[in-house]
Amino acid sequence: MSTQTESRTMASGWAATGDLPWARQWDGMNEGPVLLPDGRVLAAGGGNNRGAVTYADAALYDPGSGQWTVTGSLATSRRLHSLTVLPDGKVLAAGGFHGHPSTSPNILTSAEVFDPATGTWSPTGSMHTARCNHHAIALADGRVLVMGGGSERPPIDSLVIAAAEIYDPATGTWTETAPMIHARAAFPAVLLPDGKVLVASGLVETGGDLVGLTFCEIYDPVDGTWSPTTPIGTPVPLETGRPRVGAQMVALADGTVLVTGGHTGGPQNWNYAPFSLGESERYDPATGKWTDAAPMGIPRDEFRLIRLDSGKVLAIGGLEYGGYDAGYQNSEIFDPATGQWGPLIGLTIGRAKFGAVKLADGRVLIAGGAAVLANAGPDGNHVLITKTDLFTP
Repeated sequence: MSTQTESRTMASGWAATGDLPWARQWDGMNEGPVLLPDGRVLAAGGGNNRGAVTYADAALYDPGSGQWTVTGSLATSRRLHSLTVLPDGKVLAAGGFHGHPSTSPNILTSAEVFDPATGTWSPTGSMHTARCNHHAIALADGRVLVMGGGSERPPIDSLVIAAAEIYDPATGTWTETAPMIHARAAFPAVLLPDGKVLVASGLVETGGDLVGLTFCEIYDPVDGTWSPTTPIGTPVPLETGRPRVGAQMVALADGTVLVTGGHTGGPQNWNYAPFSLGESERYDPATGKWTDAAPMGIPRDEFRLIRLDSGKVLAIGGLEYGGYDAGYQNSEIFDPATGQWGPLIGLTIGRAKFGAVKLADGRVLIAGGAAVLANAGPDGNHVLITKTDLFTP
């Protein structure tokens, strides 16, 4: 590592590092960059200008050099897909949609696997159900659970689904498992200490609008079943805006779970409060209950939430959903010990819809995203960025 790189990484806070080879946005729950076992970061696919274009490009970031290098492209361009690291260090890309939305049907069942040793993608078994804007999570036994999202089933152009299935890396095949109790898309999920999976919030389509959910449920991979748990916002009345779309959620070191941010619904008919949420809640698996936590200093949508090695949680960037025009140029830290959010820490550039990943050395990498969104952009287009920042705690 060069002296310049060493001096850059020693100071606490955000600093610029090597740019992405192309401007890109990632607004799905887990379509953004992932950490490989060798310490590098893989970014693949994504979209542009509200997702009207999808990409197959892929690149690798080397924390030692601070640079991105282009690697083998996906066989199929995709956006709102999922990237999941497998036990052998390879990466599974599943689902998403391909091409312009006008070319329906364009939601994918296909999946492919990236081999970091060769820098190439290979096809693997296809899912039983086409889906995008879903969630995928690696189970404790190395299999991958994929659930929910949006699909296409004639005569309906798009449909939020509850279907779930499991990928077995040993065989390269998918097996259907019990569907979720509630159909949902744009939702977070975390692995609990006992190996079960907690799913919270998300959206459904109804009456021509997008509706945020309070419902939460838990998947047990041993018996392949879902069970309900306490909804978020309980016992807060629904009209206070506690249903969430696009919330972020992380498991904390003590086994509890933090959820925060997102918005309540819309924007087709604006039947719901058109603002980002700052409220936070904490789930205790031992009791199955949510309790209120301190709100973020700034309500955020299209942001990222990362747990640091210290056990604290970093909320990064995002935007005001009602304004929907410019990315925030700040971050803030939640301390589970005090239950409070800390002071704002400035980014080098404002961004939303970006990728974020914690590196092996504890630093946090953020890449790409939109600095300005279509409502405020030239000719109604997003202003996407190549800029990559590193946070040193």
